[in-house]
Amino acid sequence: MNRVRNILPWLGIALYLVTMLSFISVTRKKILCNDIKVTIADNTSNFFIEDKDVLSLLSDKGQTILNTPIEDIDVNGLEELLTLHPSIKKANVYRNLSGVLEIEVSQRNPIMRVVNSNQESYYIDELGTIMPLSSKYSSHVLVASGNINESFAKWSKVSLKEKNAEITPKPETLLFDLFLLADFIYHDKFWNAQIEQVYVNGNDIELIPRVGTQLILIGGIENYKEKFKKLRALYEQGMPQTGWNKYKLINLKYNNQVICTKR
Repeated sequence: MNRVRNILPWLGIALYLVTMLSFISVTRKKILCNDIKVTIADNTSNFFIEDKDVLSLLSDKGQTILNTPIEDIDVNGLEELLTLHPSIKKANVYRNLSGVLEIEVSQRNPIMRVVNSNQESYYIDELGTIMPLSSKYSSHVLVASGNINESFAKWSKVSLKEKNAEITPKPETLLFDLFLLADFIYHDKFWNAQIEQVYVNGNDIELIPRVGTQLILIGGIENYKEKFKKLRALYEQGMPQTGWNKYKLINLKYNNQVICTKR
């Protein structure tokens, strides 16, 4: 008897929960979508896309959302659709019982603009993804030009690198080298303020600084962090003594030495 008494409250709770879930399910099916709220999660540094662009994208793809039962909206499908946009890194779509569809979008973040030998331009973002330029906004990032033959069409579907993990063995592509260089410069506060442009001259990589008129030759990408370490020592210890315009060339191409050519 006591056992039955102990079970009855739990049965009541279970029945209540089933009833409430059924009620919520029926209620949700009656709720129509009355509004779409778009949030651009990171619109303080890049402005590739706005709220109205997200809404236009859905409209252009024939997505009927307003006045549709909120329960019937395919949020996963909408997320996949939005991430097809070249400037969108991630999209999260939520439904609520107020009839509002909430869309949160994160933009891609370029760290380098590439101008290839055919004067075709595109970006490399911080995840190693190739993305096209935008007619809405130009990102002020490190520029790479010169002897670069890689086209946007060839690399637009390829990720050069997983976030924060260098690929081993290294892919045999100049774009990967440029990405490693851009990633290093972008995430180093000192060099991000110092280096303005990268120029590919044959098999050599040259850097053009913001301050001074000297050319910085680093050669290939191998040991690039060590080369920047030596260059920083020169910047901090040598340049203040000699002046920024004493040298026309700083050569870091060879191991264990820095060769400076005077004007």
